Amino acid sequence: MSKRTQILAIRFLILLLALSSAFLLLGNSVSADEPVALTVHVVQSGDTLWTIASDLAAPDEDVRASISELKRLNGLTSSSLSVGQVLSVPLD
Repeated sequence: MSKRTQILAIRFLILLLALSSAFLLLGNSVSADEPVALTVHVVQSGDTLWTIASDLAAPDEDVRASISELKRLNGLTSSSLSVGQVLSVPLD
């Protein structure tokens, strides 16, 4: 095998590994539950994930579950929000 062929084979394997990793990560983020109807919420001054989730949660529902769902839907790794940020939120 020539040096050029070896380099191409290594690049192909790296690309294949990267694509496989991406599919595995995407597969873990997609829920097996029924699809959720979504709308958007534009973050205003004073909004927090807690206040937004409180508006979405049913009276008997733990607000922390709604926060987790908001974070999952929006790919958030922290609870920090910025004014003007657009969030996907589930419809009632």
